[in-house]
Amino acid sequence: MNMKYFYLIFMSFLLISCAKFKKLPTNYKKIDRTNIASLNGEYSIFAKNQLATKSPYFHNANNKFYRKAGRGISDTIHFDSISGGIFKINVLNKEKVKFEFIKKGKIVRSQTLKYKLKKDGFMHIKNRNTILIGVPYIFGGVDHRKVRIALDTNNNLILNDIFDSSGSLLLIFGDAKVWEELNIYEKLKIPH
Repeated sequence: MNMKYFYLIFMSFLLISCAKFKKLPTNYKKIDRTNIASLNGEYSIFAKNQLATKSPYFHNANNKFYRKAGRGISDTIHFDSISGGIFKINVLNKEKVKFEFIKKGKIVRSQTLKYKLKKDGFMHIKNRNTILIGVPYIFGGVDHRKVRIALDTNNNLILNDIFDSSGSLLLIFGDAKVWEELNIYEKLKIPH
């Protein structure tokens, strides 16, 4: 490998912010191997604590889980607060979890992602957490997102995510953005 490329990759990883979760809900059930199946179920696509805002669609679950470099209009599922939508979680095994996004009764996207259970009691989702844009810190940047989920005491889904975006031009650093959100998605009771 050319030393120039090695140095560039090495510097990129050194400069990536190691965003750490700071928000922790007060009433949540820790997820472990014994109760992991309790995550299975259907949830409202919109965050319960964001429905009163002017733009609840910014907090729809699809935007939290779906990541792709160069994401365009054709990649985005549009949910509106009138017709709603749901998403379904199904833990497949010790490594993978399946998410299905459903609009008007039809599955519009299905994703199978890797996860890891950690000591904090959350399932940490592995979904292309880091995306390099251009040549990082020379002419480009790095987007980094972390997502973890658990349940509150009412069996609603807690979704905690961090987004960190930074970049530069010829090592002159530009605007960096870091934010963390903690949202609750209502577990839907489906009649049998």
